[in-house]
Amino acid sequence: MTPLNFLSLSIAGGALLAGQVTTAMVLLVLAGVVQIATWWRGDRALAASGSDIASATRLGDKSSVRAFEPPHTGSNYLLREFVYQIGRKHALKLRVIAIALMVLLPLLLLLSPVFHHLAAALAVLSHAAGVLTSRWLFFAQAEHVVGIYYGKR
Repeated sequence: MTPLNFLSLSIAGGALLAGQVTTAMVLLVLAGVVQIATWWRGDRALAASGSDIASATRLGDKSSVRAFEPPHTGSNYLLREFVYQIGRKHALKLRVIAIALMVLLPLLLLLSPVFHHLAAALAVLSHAAGVLTSRWLFFAQAEHVVGIYYGKR
């Protein structure tokens, strides 16, 4: 699903840059649908994987695994890099912002009765800002077994 998402967003952006207004509008809607489907599927991926502390440590086949104490008293590199909380905390707001910037605002600008080159430039910039927001959120929301190991999932 992720490659399809990347391709649909890039092709829609390319149509915007090429000035293909009608094609861009269709591709923007398609890219928005693919993005929402990617989020929907991604939200269920970790639960569907069946990962738990036993699979995170690879000790589940030996016996029952549970955390006795956290391995550190404070934060560490793994927690900072693989257990990012801000993206999850504001995920819905950031998703709305991403869709609004990469799909809705460019569509409104392209459908504007007074279409001008400035509107086209704003549509391209808006799409790029929305894609950047979506990409940042993709990494900020990534689920990793490190979070399970440290008891953060």
